[in-house]
Amino acid sequence: MRNTTIEISSFVYGLSNKERLKLTEQIINESSADILLFSGHTIGFVNDIEILKNSITNKSTEVILELEDINSSKINNCLYRIEKGILTSLFTNQQFINSREIENNYQLAERFLHELETKRVLLINDLKVLIIQCGELNILRNFQTENNRVEFRLFDDKILKTRFRKIIKESNIILNPIHTPMGNQGKMNMRRIFLSKNKRYYFSASNTKENSDNLDLKSMQYAFYNGKPLTIKDVNYNKNSITRSFEIKNIC
Repeated sequence: MRNTTIEISSFVYGLSNKERLKLTEQIINESSADILLFSGHTIGFVNDIEILKNSITNKSTEVILELEDINSSKINNCLYRIEKGILTSLFTNQQFINSREIENNYQLAERFLHELETKRVLLINDLKVLIIQCGELNILRNFQTENNRVEFRLFDDKILKTRFRKIIKESNIILNPIHTPMGNQGKMNMRRIFLSKNKRYYFSASNTKENSDNLDLKSMQYAFYNGKPLTIKDVNYNKNSITRSFEIKNIC
């Protein structure tokens, strides 16, 4: 059984919808990876999803991407999957964006865990792939007085905590599409280590910072395995995007 190649792709922040669509089409159709993760806000407006559907020629690469604007006042940041060249909605969207929303919010936490259990776990190449969107990473918290130890944010609820740990434990790969680089990378690094422990893989891809075209910013892309950074296999630059690839071992 051959290993699995994963690509993570990031855009320059603030590209027009037309530019994002063109880049997304190009990167997908030129990819030779098994799994391709785009940064958040991959596609700008819902109409472009319909165009993308008819422009995919790559039938081999599994793709995870995000639609920023579905033209609804109720939801945005919707997840999509491309499997065998067919684009479909995962019928899920980002549940919260920061710690203030989820702190002590047991109803939202329960809703989020249900979203993970029912819509965010995909089987790709015999690997269980879990998707956590951008600020949803705040389902975790750091204890600063304990060297930024990481724990489930609502740790005092044993049922929710057990459900969350089960979701993580049963995942082989965690994909984390992000809109712009997160702050406090010390805390974020501990969260990446936490999520990739026990021989799991963690990958995140962010766009550049606002008003920046710096595609070499370290905090844009991360790849971890078993608590440590992964070695990059290849890097490809475009004027407005960067894609890094990694090879991971399949589970027999």
